[in-house]
Amino acid sequence: MKPKSPFTQPYEALPAELPIYRLENALLPGGELPLELSEPNDLAMFLKALKTDQLIGMVQPKDNKQQNSLYKTGCAGRIRQYRERKDGRLNIMLTGICRYKITKELPLKNGYRMARVDWSMYKNDYETEEVDTRVVNDFKAVLRNYFDRHKMQVDWKVLDKLPIEEVVNNLVLVMNLNIESKQRLLESSTVTERLRLFSDLLEQKADPILASSAESKLVN
Repeated sequence: MKPKSPFTQPYEALPAELPIYRLENALLPGGELPLELSEPNDLAMFLKALKTDQLIGMVQPKDNKQQNSLYKTGCAGRIRQYRERKDGRLNIMLTGICRYKITKELPLKNGYRMARVDWSMYKNDYETEEVDTRVVNDFKAVLRNYFDRHKMQVDWKVLDKLPIEEVVNNLVLVMNLNIESKQRLLESSTVTERLRLFSDLLEQKADPILASSAESKLVN
C-alpha cells in the first residue's frame, strides 16, 4: 500500500456520497491543489467536509457554458490544511486521495452540489504500481528535453528522489493543457499509461508549463 497520512481513511471507509466542486483542473492521487473559497455555498461545502470525512470531490466541466455539464470521473481531495482570512475567504490545500465515478448527482445541499460515487474502478489508487525503469527513464528524457527547450531550470537531484507517480500527478496540475487532455491524464488506468500519454503531450506542446506554487518542489 502507498504511504499515506495517518489521517487518511482507508479505502474501505471512503464515503458513498461526496460534495463535488467544479474546477478546470485535474487533481490526482498525491497531487497538492490549493483553492481559495469565498462564496457562501462553497464555504458551506467546506464546513460540511470538515465536520465529516474531510473529502471534497474535484471534477472538471465538460463545457464551460453549461454549469451542469461535468465529466463522470473525478478525484477526491482531503483537506490537509486551511487558513481563515480576515476578509472572510478561506485558503485550503487539498491532497488527492482516490479517483471516483459519479453514478448520480443529488439535489443541492445548502447551495453546493452532492453526488453518489463509485470508487471500485480506482482501488489501485491505494496501491503502489511497479513502473518499468525504461518507461520512467523515457519519460524523464522527454521531460528534460521539454525543460531544456524552454530554458526552464529544474533541480533534478530533488526530482529524481521523488516517486515518479508524485512527479507526474503534480505536474498534471500545473500544465497549461486543455480540459480534455487533463481529463485523459486523470482517467489513465495506470501510472505507466499516464507516463506514456504525458510524454506524447509534452512532445506535442509548443509552449511552456505555467509557473505555479504547486510545482515549487519540481521546477525552480
